[in-house]
Amino acid sequence: MKRFLFFTLVLLLGGALLAEAMRSYPGYLLLTVGGDAGKRIEMNLWVAIGGLVLGMLALFLAIWLLRSLARAIEGSVSRIRFGRSRMARRRLTNGLVEYMEGNWARARRLLLKSAARSDAPIINYLAAARSAFELGYRDEANELLAKAEATGDDTQLAVAISQARMQLLDKHYEQCIASLQRAMHEEPNHPALLQLLRQAYYHIGEWHGLRELLPRLEKHGTMPESQLQQLELEVYQNLLREAANRNDREKLKEVWQSLNGRWQRNIELRNLYGETLHKVGDDVEAEKHLRWILNREWRGDTVRLYGHLTGADANQQLSVADGWQKEYGENADLLTCLGRLCLRNEIWGKARQYFEKSLLLRADPVTSAELARLLFALGEKEQAARLYEQGLLQAVSDLPKLPLPGQQTGMLSTKAS
Repeated sequence: MKRFLFFTLVLLLGGALLAEAMRSYPGYLLLTVGGDAGKRIEMNLWVAIGGLVLGMLALFLAIWLLRSLARAIEGSVSRIRFGRSRMARRRLTNGLVEYMEGNWARARRLLLKSAARSDAPIINYLAAARSAFELGYRDEANELLAKAEATGDDTQLAVAISQARMQLLDKHYEQCIASLQRAMHEEPNHPALLQLLRQAYYHIGEWHGLRELLPRLEKHGTMPESQLQQLELEVYQNLLREAANRNDREKLKEVWQSLNGRWQRNIELRNLYGETLHKVGDDVEAEKHLRWILNREWRGDTVRLYGHLTGADANQQLSVADGWQKEYGENADLLTCLGRLCLRNEIWGKARQYFEKSLLLRADPVTSAELARLLFALGEKEQAARLYEQGLLQAVSDLPKLPLPGQQTGMLSTKAS
């Protein structure tokens, strides 16, 4: 408000001064055109000054109008020339947003509409192919992948990765592996190719292929260290199981010996190796590995298996297991193991004591069966029958209570406690 008043006062003052100047200094302007004999123009000085100012303003306005008109014409030409390209970019952007949000039908439509005028048509075709795949249009997806590959010389890898991803989602694992292996001739260590090949191998249980892939995954892959180690453990476990399932003792040992020291010291893997050695009938070697484990840490599953083994020296096995009792204390699994080792050494009375102690600590159908067959062999058939009954009811604990002929509750009508 103050500025407005100030400028108003200035204008009023300027107008008053100008009027006074025009009154005090009227003056005139004389213009002669063509010499003394030419045309003479006379006018008031202030009129001449006013005309000059107006002329300059008119010239400035004409220049401004011409520049504005030129810009308008240039803008129109630009819109005509580049408007479709901008629209294509806008559709590409919107299509990719829909693609990221999983709106496959809208994404496919926008991406295909803008593909012809896109600056990077491969993006349109690859995203549209995945959208068509998600909509169930498999043939169209393949056609769009072909169009994507035809857009340039450096598109084969991107197309191969997209195709492999779709084959993996379709559970066409063999086709996926073939596509990836072709692409890996050009890019053998590409992280995306390695990860897709890992997934395909894993789904079909191709453990040998995965083992060959492990060094490249470790060097060039993007897996966290914990996941990579878990995968490596699974690979070695399954290679051991495969050899054991084929009853191939030599292959089993070959797999184990090919592992580095870190994995041979892994408790889980060594325990599995002991199990598989027992499965292929090599109890002597299995006993060494399970003894190595139990000398370092207590494992109930390992000591149970140890009791099944026929080692090189049954008396030494019993002595070793007796040392574990002193170290780890009385445990139901260890007592059952000791009972079995006593049987192997034909120490019947001590075997009976171990089985009975184990059952006091934990009701177990396996231990009941071991003690029952020992008592039956010793001639205590009635007590053996009771143990067989107890063991059976422990193993089958969900029998309903039903009436039986001649008794209120029969042997097979009660639940094990």
